[in-house]
Amino acid sequence: MKKLSIDIGGSSVKAGIVADGTVSDRQKFSTPNTYLDFKILLEDLIKRYRTVDDFELIAVAVPGTVENDGTVRFGGAIPYLDQINLKTVVNKMSGLPVTIENDAKAATLGEMRRGNLRKIRNGAALILGTGVGLGICLNGSLYKGSHHQAGELSFMMRDRRVQSGDSFVGIGLSAVNLVEDLASILNTEADGATVFAQLNQQANADANQRFADYCFGVAQICFNLQTVLDLDKIVIGGGISSQPLLIEKVQEAYQQILNTSPIIKKTVKQIDITDAFFKADANLIGAAEVINYG
Repeated sequence: MKKLSIDIGGSSVKAGIVADGTVSDRQKFSTPNTYLDFKILLEDLIKRYRTVDDFELIAVAVPGTVENDGTVRFGGAIPYLDQINLKTVVNKMSGLPVTIENDAKAATLGEMRRGNLRKIRNGAALILGTGVGLGICLNGSLYKGSHHQAGELSFMMRDRRVQSGDSFVGIGLSAVNLVEDLASILNTEADGATVFAQLNQQANADANQRFADYCFGVAQICFNLQTVLDLDKIVIGGGISSQPLLIEKVQEAYQQILNTSPIIKKTVKQIDITDAFFKADANLIGAAEVINYG
């Protein structure tokens, strides 16, 4: 079955036709600032895809808590989606069956069924984007929690003093903020590929330190998750996960944490940390794997 998959992010809206775990006809747009403009974008997007392909279902990944009926709570980086039943909205626009899922949970489903969490009994997908999301696989099933909020890492504290928004993971470990900071330091365009090309070429102490601090923060999250959940594997997704340097430095930082004390290394089982198989397409692929529609 062909599906139109839509990944709604804080910075951009991505779309593509998904069939058998592959994405075609990718398109990307800036995320609108208002709900009215957002609806216009969705209507235009659906019409545009209908002129070039025949799909039978629309699958949407979105930030925030998603209830069983398709209602979005809060909306994460897109607050105007709070209390919107996005499933009903998209269904009325298209007349097609619609699935709605939290973006990190969708990405995790894709990795569980077709990617680097396949055949993993206990694992997680850490998604680095405008904010930070987490999907958890426990005993081979996606874990959503009592209120569909399991994995809302953006609200996890990373500084017990709580001095600013940076004290929380969503801002402090935002991949978008990282790229913007590095672009400013390196005096280059705030584009991920451009920034990392410059980072690899230049011996800039400030940029290297900013990146090292970021990777250490991601490694801390992985370590803390392991102490609580005793996982087999964590995969890292989001556009930034396509940068091999990120995974390399996170792995190095994780080893550094393990080596802090002999008792830590003896007690905490070392976990496999790798990139998500679908990288920047993880949300698109994962949304298409959500099957509980009606």
